[in-house]
Amino acid sequence: MRRAVRGAGVAAALALALAGCSGEEGTSITEQMRQGDQKGYVAGDGTLEQLGPDEREEPVDLAGTTLEDEQWSVEQQRGKVVVVNVWGSWCGPCVAEVPDLVEVETAFNEAGEPVEFIGLNSRDTVPNALAFQRKYDVPYPSLQDDGGRTRAQLGSLAVATPTTLVLDGEGRLAARVSGEVDASTLTGMVEDVLADGTVADGEGAGG
Repeated sequence: MRRAVRGAGVAAALALALAGCSGEEGTSITEQMRQGDQKGYVAGDGTLEQLGPDEREEPVDLAGTTLEDEQWSVEQQRGKVVVVNVWGSWCGPCVAEVPDLVEVETAFNEAGEPVEFIGLNSRDTVPNALAFQRKYDVPYPSLQDDGGRTRAQLGSLAVATPTTLVLDGEGRLAARVSGEVDASTLTGMVEDVLADGTVADGEGAGG
């Protein structure tokens, strides 16, 4: 069963189909996709989806080149919780959530938990994206924008900018926030996956 929302900053837990946003009237992301938006991108509304181990589908296939020209793939991270954050320096909510992402990554890293963070840049040049990482002291790598091809691997899982995905130890989608995420919510999402039996040598940060 889908778990309840954990942490502040999310008003309600609304289930999204893995194929994308629901078609219900008034859904903000759906309306933006239908009508277009002057911002030039789809902004998420903070909706959180969590999936239990028996609800998760095929592993997410994501691979690319980091801003530092290193090859990276989800497949290489098997046995770890992987947090994928889609961002752009031009995106206000992306800027706002950076301190929370850095806080959570640092906490799990210092605790020695099997958690890997990876950013996925959208619509920035490599120099601009690197400058953003330096400015905000982002400790984890990001994949380069390559004309949208790397992001396209995620399909409808990352329509909004920002989007944060939490993948389990088998590389399957376990949780997703479409829109800005806060530290408390993200910590809870990761702790739940650490405790669900899909992570190698993971007893769970929350238990």
